[in-house]
Amino acid sequence: MPQFQTIEQAFEWFLENVYPNLSSEDKHILRNAKYAFYKEDLKISTKRMNRILREYSTFKVMYDVEK
Repeated sequence: MPQFQTIEQAFEWFLENVYPNLSSEDKHILRNAKYAFYKEDLKISTKRMNRILREYSTFKVMYDVEK
């Protein structure tokens, strides 16, 4: 399982690697989110990215703390 520093990096990986393998119905549902992510003048919230990642993939949040 790949690890990422930000939710945006994880969502971009999802769009490039998981999204193409989804059914056409699921792609239709996520189309606006994908468009908003790649379009500069539109934004997608981290809450929405988190919800999509949890719904369509195995997504875990990890926290590392170093002194």
